[in-house]
Amino acid sequence: MLSKLKVRTIFLCILAVFTLALVVSSGIGWKNAYSGYRSVDRIHDMTTEQVRNVYGAWVALLRARVGLATAYTELQEGETGKLGERVDGARKRLEQATAAIQTYQATVASDAERTQARGLATALGHYTAAIEKVGQALLQQDAQAYLQANAASREANQTFDRLLNENLDSIGVQMQALEDDSAEGYDTARAVTIGLFVLAVIMFLAAWRFIERTVLGPLRQAGQMFEYMGQGDLTHRVDMTSRNEIGQLFVSLRKMQESLTRVIAQVRQGVDEINTGATEIAQGNTDLSSRTEQQAASLEETAASMEELSGTVKQNADNARQADQLAGNSMGVARRGGEVVSEVVTTMDAISASSRKIAEIVNVIDGIAFQTNILALNAAVEAARAGEQGKGFAVVAGEVRTLAQRSAQAAREIKTLIEDSVSKVEAGSNQVERAGSTMKEIVDAVQRVTDIMGEISAATQEQSSGIEQVNRAVAQMDEVTQQNAALVEEAAAAAGSLESQAQQLRQAVSVFRISSQEVIEMPAHDRLR
Repeated sequence: MLSKLKVRTIFLCILAVFTLALVVSSGIGWKNAYSGYRSVDRIHDMTTEQVRNVYGAWVALLRARVGLATAYTELQEGETGKLGERVDGARKRLEQATAAIQTYQATVASDAERTQARGLATALGHYTAAIEKVGQALLQQDAQAYLQANAASREANQTFDRLLNENLDSIGVQMQALEDDSAEGYDTARAVTIGLFVLAVIMFLAAWRFIERTVLGPLRQAGQMFEYMGQGDLTHRVDMTSRNEIGQLFVSLRKMQESLTRVIAQVRQGVDEINTGATEIAQGNTDLSSRTEQQAASLEETAASMEELSGTVKQNADNARQADQLAGNSMGVARRGGEVVSEVVTTMDAISASSRKIAEIVNVIDGIAFQTNILALNAAVEAARAGEQGKGFAVVAGEVRTLAQRSAQAAREIKTLIEDSVSKVEAGSNQVERAGSTMKEIVDAVQRVTDIMGEISAATQEQSSGIEQVNRAVAQMDEVTQQNAALVEEAAAAAGSLESQAQQLRQAVSVFRISSQEVIEMPAHDRLR
């Protein structure tokens, strides 16, 4: 039954089996890749949406508390000008925290996550209400009410922090579960891949055995028959082994054997026709000699043009090398500029830190002046009680109080100047950082230009080398053409001897043996040389 199968059918079946295996393996790989993609996408959503919003709410609340604490400090120092601004800023922070938690609630998926998110939102509401009371106390400039409201908000703060940490822990557990699922999918894909590989090896061995039996074996037999015919032995019988394409090959081989036997008998008739053709060959060689000389002249002109082109390309290569060197120098200058900008950034950071320290010292001086003012006031009161004996002491206390007030005023002015200096230093730092980014972009651009110029230089060198090779090839072609002209003249003379050699061709097929044991009179084929 296998002998009736066509080779086309055999190979189609093998290809179909391997294609099916490829489709199955590709489907499994696609499924695992899609599962991994979903896991990574879910982890991305958690890290970029949920975690960011939770931490954003925490940061906003922290900034609100810091703003209210700053307002309380200013209230204690008697500075109430920015009190409303501080409270409004804290309220905006509370609104930002509420919006962040609402966004976080919209991104959760499971019921457990929604429950935790609702609890966190409720705790945030209590915490926000407590902080709002703190702000109201500040607006009323009631320090005692502020302290009470601030103490009451701590419990709400602790509850919110606890629920916030629970939500973050839940997000971490979900991310770990997704990572475990991804690892499990990888293990499954690896096992399936190994199984498919083993199956592919088994299928390969089976297909090889099948092809060896149905295709390669008969082809080797056909090759042996061709070898016999090449040796001139036409006595071996060609038998059919199958009814497929291989069998058709053997049918054609048998027909070729029969046709070859008839052709050998017809060779003698062709020898006479060779004599006539030899004359025509001589005439054609004469024409070919004339055209070969024309071709030689054209090749000489081509060689001259290639030499000029080679000189131009070499000059381009030199220019490209110089441009590459200039681009390298520009790269060094740009890098040094980037290093200078980095040093400026470091210096600006140091100046900013020093300004902050000076501001702290000014705050200390302001506090000392405030305490001195209070002490001078107390001294004046005591001097007033002392009557006439304390007048001199009262005058001194008044002067001390005046100096303390002037010191406080000077400290506040210095503080204002320092704050303005700090803001300007920060603005300068930002500008220097942007300049550093710009220098980095310049360095990258110069690097790309350097790479491109290097590639142009290398390509020009290769082009120059290629043109030199073409130039040498044209020179060789010119030399070969000159030789061909001489060979054409020799071929014209050789055509004259072709007639005598045609007589020897009759004996060339004596090497062939046919089944009737007839021998056609011709010498061996090797004698034609």
